[in-house]
Amino acid sequence: MKRLIKQYAINNMLPLLVLMVLTSGCGTTALVLKSGDTQADFSKYKSLLVRTTTEGAAAPAAAQVRIKNFVTKELVDCCVQRFSRITMDSNEPHDLVLNLKLTVYDEGNRFARFMLAGLGSMQIHAQVEVIEGESARVLTAGEAGKTFAWGGIYGAATGIEDIEKDFAKEVVKGFRESLRIEGAARSEEIGQNADQLP
Repeated sequence: MKRLIKQYAINNMLPLLVLMVLTSGCGTTALVLKSGDTQADFSKYKSLLVRTTTEGAAAPAAAQVRIKNFVTKELVDCCVQRFSRITMDSNEPHDLVLNLKLTVYDEGNRFARFMLAGLGSMQIHAQVEVIEGESARVLTAGEAGKTFAWGGIYGAATGIEDIEKDFAKEVVKGFRESLRIEGAARSEEIGQNADQLP
């Protein structure tokens, strides 16, 4: 009888443990930019500035620079044909400003993540605004976020810079979708198209 009870407990607890591990890993708040100006013609904007600010989040200056670098790199990789100039921290006038207002920035704790999934989680969340450079008018805005809480060796080996990179990818993906920007052509496609040129 005791053996049956023990087997029953194991059979019922195993799926629960698997579910706990799977749901405590990683979370993403996909960026969906909502237009404040439905008449805005984004095709007329040719230069883009990437900027970070903080609101309630104690994001170190070095982290803000890294996030701007990751976002700028993602934008250059996908949108260099769309914008003639993509920069960060510039005093020159720009047509558009991509402003990331960091609201949550938590590096978490590697040791806690190593000990148990869900503890010591890392989080980055931001209000994202696309602002017209000349008028400072918010054209579109939304929220983006990334949370990481995997445990064990993987949790301990993953650092905040990995989460910053994933966060940057989410921001740029939402930005591209909102402005309907096609991605850069892959090098193989460029090569194939070059063969078809007269």
